[in-house]
Amino acid sequence: MLFLVCQTLVHADPVSATLVLSSNSGAYQELGSAIKNALPREYDLKVISVGEDIPDADILIAVGMKAAEALAQQDKPTLNVLLPRAGFEKLKRAPSSSYSAIFMDQPMQRQLALINAVLPNVTSVGVLYDTPPPELDSLRKLSSTMRFDLREQKVDQQHPLAGALSDLLQVSDVLLVLPDNNVYRSDNIRNILLETYRAQVPMVGLSASYVRAGALCAIYSTPQQIAYQAADAIEDFATSAKLPAPQYTKEFDVLVNTQVARSLGVHVKDAVQLRVEVRRRQ
Repeated sequence: MLFLVCQTLVHADPVSATLVLSSNSGAYQELGSAIKNALPREYDLKVISVGEDIPDADILIAVGMKAAEALAQQDKPTLNVLLPRAGFEKLKRAPSSSYSAIFMDQPMQRQLALINAVLPNVTSVGVLYDTPPPELDSLRKLSSTMRFDLREQKVDQQHPLAGALSDLLQVSDVLLVLPDNNVYRSDNIRNILLETYRAQVPMVGLSASYVRAGALCAIYSTPQQIAYQAADAIEDFATSAKLPAPQYTKEFDVLVNTQVARSLGVHVKDAVQLRVEVRRRQ
């Protein structure tokens, strides 16, 4: 009898969840489907888009920044996914056991570990930003610990993007992309890539799309990896009524542009080896 009581306490009934997509297309829909597939079938999961009426549920999952903004003032436990840490910190709601996030960007220690693994002779790392990101203090400390000379360049009226980038590339061995949409916009990322290539400075991007566009390499988490972590958080909520603290993704992949590596004269290990090295170094 005692065993059955304990089993009942540990295995709570599945919760009802509503997953709100920022857009009914692209990465949002892919991640939404992945979360739905990652949860046990007995979970009651409804999928809607921003602007639709939100059905009653035990927990809400916001997919993307637009959805996170729309749900920020909802009086419901909410898990935010597919948004950067900086975006989450701009929302007007404090993190708690009922309000949390899984960030889409990678932790700085992981990023620097990748640079160390791919470019072991690099001494200076350049970063470009419009607004100092929340990770900057951590990046400064880690760079010092790992003996990188961090070169920072702010983009503003006194330092427009073209000139700021040119100045930064002259004193940097590698350009590390930070999640700053005011600098790395869809209408200028190609020009930034061309400038780094002309200066023969490798770029470490934020995603697989950066690598396909011409960055040397990137660490990123797939929709499936994010979905499994989100599903674990939802299942934990079902048993404890608490969400984990805001966190980065636990699993990740590495992608390398071998053509860019050859053009830059860089000998790069394959992605599987790099992933193992990064996991060991971080």
